[in-house]
Amino acid sequence: MQSGFTTRRREVFRLLLEAGILILAYLAYELVRRLVAPSSHEAFGHALNIIRFEQEMGIFFEPYLQAQIVDHHWLVTIFNWIYVWGYLPVIGAAALYLYIFRRPSYARYRNAFLLSGAIGLIIFATLPVAPPRMFPELGFIDTVHINSEFYSSIQKSEFVNEFAAVPSFHFGWTLLVGMAVIQTTRHIAFKLLGVTLPLLMLLAIIFTANHYVIDAVIGGALVLLAFAVVTAFERSRWRRGRPLLAR
Repeated sequence: MQSGFTTRRREVFRLLLEAGILILAYLAYELVRRLVAPSSHEAFGHALNIIRFEQEMGIFFEPYLQAQIVDHHWLVTIFNWIYVWGYLPVIGAAALYLYIFRRPSYARYRNAFLLSGAIGLIIFATLPVAPPRMFPELGFIDTVHINSEFYSSIQKSEFVNEFAAVPSFHFGWTLLVGMAVIQTTRHIAFKLLGVTLPLLMLLAIIFTANHYVIDAVIGGALVLLAFAVVTAFERSRWRRGRPLLAR
């Protein structure tokens, strides 16, 4: 009985420790992102370069896509909610699920999360970009701030860097969650959920004018790169240990 109680207490401690690591890592990420926030002039210049690039590539769809929903309040509300509540709460729920039910996969996704975030900070520091919502003259509407006083107050606080549009971790980390769900479950309904989550977030970041298409591409590519690096490192460790296991 005492042994079982000790084991449960140890498991609770490990869970709290992991939660603390992730929370502190994210808070450090937000703090550093704010500390390296550059001038708005530079950020607007980079944003205009992205817009021009998308126009040349024929993929500057964001104003047109947003225009399709702004007159439908219920759609605006849905995608605002996806943008706000489909991010950190979903990431937290996925981390808890992996830790409790899929422990062997947990470390891989946690490390990919941390590595991609660290690389993202370097990009935020060297490539500040103003989000689409800061260009109303191009037809963008800041739907989240207009409809959410709470979120607006957070975004305007001194702790948030508003010029961190590239990469989009709203999409990238939600893609990571989707990959985790698809990989760790056999139920078709959950696999469909894993596919749907990043697609909904992709629409949300565009419909709310918080990111460009390129932001999502870079965010997704960065997360996939981090995941590949972490997976390759795991495999190299396994191969080094293979002869010992064989003996």
